[in-house]
Amino acid sequence: MYRHTFSALLLVFTLTATAAPAEPLTLDDALALAEQNNPQLRSARFNADSTSGAIMQAAARPNPSLSFLQEGLSGTDRTSTALINQTIELGGKRNARLDVASYRREAALASLDSRAATLQADVASAFYGLLAAQRQLQVAEESARLAARSAGIAERRALAGKVSPVEATKARVAASAADIEAANARRRLATALDTLANTTGSEAPRERAATGDLDTLPSIEPLAQLLPRIDSAPDSRAARAEALRATAAIAVEKAKRIPDLTISAGMKRISTTGAPINQAVIGISIPLPIFDTNKGALLEAAHQAEKADADVDAARARLRLELSQAYAAYETAADEAHRLKADVLPAAREALDAMSRGYELGKFGFLDVLDAQRTLFQGESQYVTALGDAHRAYAEISRLVGAPTSASASSFNRDAISSTGY
Repeated sequence: MYRHTFSALLLVFTLTATAAPAEPLTLDDALALAEQNNPQLRSARFNADSTSGAIMQAAARPNPSLSFLQEGLSGTDRTSTALINQTIELGGKRNARLDVASYRREAALASLDSRAATLQADVASAFYGLLAAQRQLQVAEESARLAARSAGIAERRALAGKVSPVEATKARVAASAADIEAANARRRLATALDTLANTTGSEAPRERAATGDLDTLPSIEPLAQLLPRIDSAPDSRAARAEALRATAAIAVEKAKRIPDLTISAGMKRISTTGAPINQAVIGISIPLPIFDTNKGALLEAAHQAEKADADVDAARARLRLELSQAYAAYETAADEAHRLKADVLPAAREALDAMSRGYELGKFGFLDVLDAQRTLFQGESQYVTALGDAHRAYAEISRLVGAPTSASASSFNRDAISSTGY
């Protein structure tokens, strides 16, 4: 009996847990999903991890070599020489290699930060795009309901002979158009879900309803205060680190022009008809830079350094332009959303209510009601579009200056990145 009772309770608990609705998806949740699952971010992390191996390899010194020389093959007239050879790097080659590897790691870490900032902006843009699509669907469905209601009123008035059947036909056409717009809004919502799922690298956005404050726009600093922050942005840091790496590569090529010294030490054994003779052998060898003085590689490194310096200036100019454009887009969308919310939408709702009541009393024609409905829902759709544009522009500004999109995104960049010091 107790066993059956326990099984029944377990079944009830399982069904209750299965039927429980999923937790709503917030922006922080979407960012956390992207941090765990986005393949591009994982790729950037692996690339940054690999640079620690490059530093380790750059610090390695040349391996010794063992050589053996046999002169003569007969047992009574044979000389055997065994040597250990060690190359000693001159000209600061090892330190120059370490500098190049270190700057390469700085560039990889800055690129990781840039990839993380870009991903944050993409997730925020997709998330607010989803919120906007959800709101647009609500607006379209409300418009369809009102159009159907108006069509019903027009049909009844036409049957009663109070209005022309043409008005009833126009009402049905308007209702059909509203239904089509609602269907299009559902498809746009599905596309927004696909975008967020693809950006986060997870299917969770399809299973959890997105929730957030679309109407509240984040505050933003003046453009004059944002522009200086470009120099500390990830893209700028990556360009400067690449320029430093290219400059350090010049030192590597200069060091290669100085020949390395190879020291040899070993033993020679001379076998003759008498007792074998053992002799210590030491030697020094150094290449003569007669034909190859590494001029070509040095010239290439110098031009690559000049190119990297030019890339720094180009990156700064590009970031300033993109920041100015994103800031202008944010101001335009935010101002439009504010004006629509404060002035246009209240007046449009009031006009529609007045037209609807007047139409039922026979004071206005149906075309007046249709025009009022169209004005209201176009304004609401325009308002939602402006909110989405403002949030996307803010996310782009955050990416350009390297600022986190949310409080939980501050540790988004370099989790699980190993470090190696020398």
